[in-house]
Amino acid sequence: MSKPDEIPALSYILEPALVAALLTAGCLLNKRKASDIVQAHTLSGNLSPVISNPQNTAWNFKEMKFLLWKIKVPSNTRFRMNLFSRFLGMFPFLLEVWYWLLTYWIYQIARAMQALTMGSDFRILAERHARQIIEIEKVLHLDMELALQRIVMERSWLLTFFNKTYAMVHIPATIAFMAYSYRYFSPLVFQSTRRTLVLCNCLAFIVFSSWPCMPPRLLPFEEFGYIDTLHTGKAASIWTTNKFQNQLAAFPSLHFGYSFVIGLSLFIYSPHKLIRAISLFYPILILLVIMATANHYILDAVGGFFVTIVAHKINRLVLNLRPIEEWFFWLLRCERPMDKVQFDSLIHQDGFITADHRDMSQRPLMSVSPE
Repeated sequence: MSKPDEIPALSYILEPALVAALLTAGCLLNKRKASDIVQAHTLSGNLSPVISNPQNTAWNFKEMKFLLWKIKVPSNTRFRMNLFSRFLGMFPFLLEVWYWLLTYWIYQIARAMQALTMGSDFRILAERHARQIIEIEKVLHLDMELALQRIVMERSWLLTFFNKTYAMVHIPATIAFMAYSYRYFSPLVFQSTRRTLVLCNCLAFIVFSSWPCMPPRLLPFEEFGYIDTLHTGKAASIWTTNKFQNQLAAFPSLHFGYSFVIGLSLFIYSPHKLIRAISLFYPILILLVIMATANHYILDAVGGFFVTIVAHKINRLVLNLRPIEEWFFWLLRCERPMDKVQFDSLIHQDGFITADHRDMSQRPLMSVSPE
């Protein structure tokens, strides 16, 4: 495990600043025009009751599906002209930022709690599973991790590149992908991809909680010969410095699972030829990196691949959380930004928008006085 004194002091500023900059860039890249917001609500026939009748303080319920049932949730259109609602309406990617942070911290906290509660028996079991994976790889002639690590370690520049890639690329690359795909993918594709990534975390947590596996770098060196290049080489990142981190979670590899989803999605759906041309190199690079740094076996990557497939097949299960989301926005007295699928379909169709609506939309963050 990395130690704080192995990390340059500037990293505590630069690494979070990079993540914050990417999240901010995503919000700016996906900013909605005020006129488009009003046009979308006009064409949907869903004008705020506050605008049409400022004396109206009533609010209605709507039905949403939750698993096998339909339940009532509040309709939050009455909060549309609240400052927070209008701000979110202009910067809808903020919602994705919050969801990503929520998913990330729930996942990290769950791993930390597991790390604090597991005993010596858990470690013994994890090493036993690691040995089983190595035996399976030998039978299948896939045991390439040690040979790959030795090749990389003979080239110091390549070793440094691989260490830094493992420590610092995963989170920024994921954020950049989310911002890019929100802007350039079709809304349905983006939402399906986002839900898939969320479920990858859930499924992976279930697997390594019930089937812990020790990474190659923690196996006895005298017997296996693996070197923890990331930490012995002092290539630590603040993202890998966590004394509460569960290190016995090699299988499946979310580093590879995420990179596979990102690379394949960009290859299929990106409108830019250059990005499509280089997209598949990303999962290949990550696969080499996780093995050369002794953080994963190749079968961990295979496990990560199948986790993404299952997550994609069942990703619509996440939609059952929508009623909770609506109640949360009601507690905040805020209207959720219009769904990207509906918003894009409305602003790209030919519709009529009145001069009054156009005038009103020019100051979406200011209070609107009734005519």
